[in-house]
Amino acid sequence: MKSMPGKTVFFDKAILAMSVAVILVFIIIVMSIIYAKGYENKNLQLKNQLSNIKSLTGSVLDIKAAVQSKENKIRRRKSTGIVSTLEQVLKSLGIQARAIKPLGSTRIDEYSEENAKMEIEGTDLNSIVNLLYKIDISPLPLKLKAASVKSTFEDPDKFVCTLTVSLMSK
Repeated sequence: MKSMPGKTVFFDKAILAMSVAVILVFIIIVMSIIYAKGYENKNLQLKNQLSNIKSLTGSVLDIKAAVQSKENKIRRRKSTGIVSTLEQVLKSLGIQARAIKPLGSTRIDEYSEENAKMEIEGTDLNSIVNLLYKIDISPLPLKLKAASVKSTFEDPDKFVCTLTVSLMSK
């Protein structure tokens, strides 16, 4: 009879130890699932950030290409001034300017910007649009800084156009 109570106590200790082990394994499994969900959420966030960065990369490459194009225009620039450049643009369109006045130049680091004010009288809107387009696509880096278009009192179909244009150079 003595062996029976000893076996029961030993059996109870074994069951108790196994129950504790099962509970610990269950807790570890639950904790692992919780951490896995957290890592899945973090992974999803990182994937979203990566896709945002990839979409911005395309924009950055477009901007880089535009900057490179402008820098190439600056490098190709000959030693002509802003006045002669504007005269060439006007001559290619067959427009006469009333006045082209150089306004001076400013220097920023290695680049300089030459400004000029140009006034054209008695022109139509189509000629003005063509002029603005020609300035925009010019092989030289021209930048339109200010524009003013007013109709004339005598003929409302004719306009007086005043433009401030700058030429960038290295």
